[in-house]
Amino acid sequence: MNNPDVRSITELVDFRGKTYFGRSPDAGGPSLWKSNGTVKGTVLVKQFPEVTGASIRELTVVGDRLFFVADDGVHGAEPWISDGTSQGTRMLADITPGAASSSLEELAAVGNALFFVRRVPGTEVHEELWKSDGTAAGTVRLKDLGTAPSGGIAIGLTGSGDRLFFSGLDPAHGREPWMSDGTEAGTRMVKDINPGPQSSFPNFPVFVESGVNYFAATNPENGRELWRSDGTESGTVLVEDIVPGPTGSRPRPFTFFKGRLYFTSSESPDGALRLRTLVPGNTSSEHITDIPNPFGPGAPPPREPLVIYAAGTDNQLFMTVNFPDLTAPTPRDVQLWRTDGTGGGTRLLHRPLFLSDRYPPPNLIPMRDGVVFTGFSPETGNELWKSDGTVSGTRVLMDFVPGPTGSAPLFLTRSDGELFFVNQGADRGEQLWKLPLHKDRHHDRRAAR
Repeated sequence: MNNPDVRSITELVDFRGKTYFGRSPDAGGPSLWKSNGTVKGTVLVKQFPEVTGASIRELTVVGDRLFFVADDGVHGAEPWISDGTSQGTRMLADITPGAASSSLEELAAVGNALFFVRRVPGTEVHEELWKSDGTAAGTVRLKDLGTAPSGGIAIGLTGSGDRLFFSGLDPAHGREPWMSDGTEAGTRMVKDINPGPQSSFPNFPVFVESGVNYFAATNPENGRELWRSDGTESGTVLVEDIVPGPTGSRPRPFTFFKGRLYFTSSESPDGALRLRTLVPGNTSSEHITDIPNPFGPGAPPPREPLVIYAAGTDNQLFMTVNFPDLTAPTPRDVQLWRTDGTGGGTRLLHRPLFLSDRYPPPNLIPMRDGVVFTGFSPETGNELWKSDGTVSGTRVLMDFVPGPTGSAPLFLTRSDGELFFVNQGADRGEQLWKLPLHKDRHHDRRAAR
């Protein structure tokens, strides 16, 4: 089952009914591959030359095109585009002319266009916002975002309908919510929530409909609370002051499910994560229940517990709850929870999930009657698990490497009704696997290698 041709996989993405991935091997140049879930159908799309530090990254699907960042050894790291064929895979534009690389981050699909941030080479933090329609002529700079002493100027690029929302920084207003309609004039700050150079630090946006998003922000009167924006200054308003006064409840909206916004708040004195739900348009949320914090209170933001991923099925919502370590990159705990929107229907299903200082907690892949995820037990190590929303129905789906070592499944991706993921084999070499999501018997496993 182990094939060296598919080792050193960096990420997986579903594109045109196939799974595409980049490789960055220890020897040889990086490459772009695709797979239909069979050995013969796992093929090279484009080979790149060996360049120190080069990789295939930021795989981003926009309609019928795949964008990514790569280095061809001549033009440096630049934006590339592919239609899924070797001949249709080409450099989009040499934004930084010559052999110098463009530092490109935050690739985001917005309608039929790609938006991204370019950090100007040779500067500490000087950023520009760019847009591409998939052509060289249509790859243009929208706005010079200026400079900052440290950190990203534009972060959290997220598309909603035909507009881009992000957290933007400028010296006069600090970090505030921004948006872009794809034009220079239409790339602007939405509202100065915390007036003057002080920041409101907007983040964790959840879109409940095209162009309408909920997020957390801070101002002197209300502290950090839940806000709503339709992209206009007048339509950017405080939703609810859960903890009156400047302390704030520190909300984190994480998903929209069954007509309701789900978010957490951190005002509980015992350090618990308070699970809440809100009907869009209302100004009062419902407290569902508290998720206990086994480590107690005292963790400062952003080291408080938070929901990393959520996945909904027909009648239940699954959540991965992360308990960050105060000093180390490896989380102290990652737990799987489920809720039906009621306190009685909210329960802990399994702990811990995959714990790593290199990778974020694993995502959740919805299937017909639950979710698939990477879980841990002392007997099996990190392996592929499934849950139907009950404690008894949360179990190991497959033990690929028998014993406590585990195969550490990564990059779980749904493509054409099947689950693709990367395993560490018994010899610790990477293997590309697929699993039909409607089946979970041991003899139904098949490897794409």
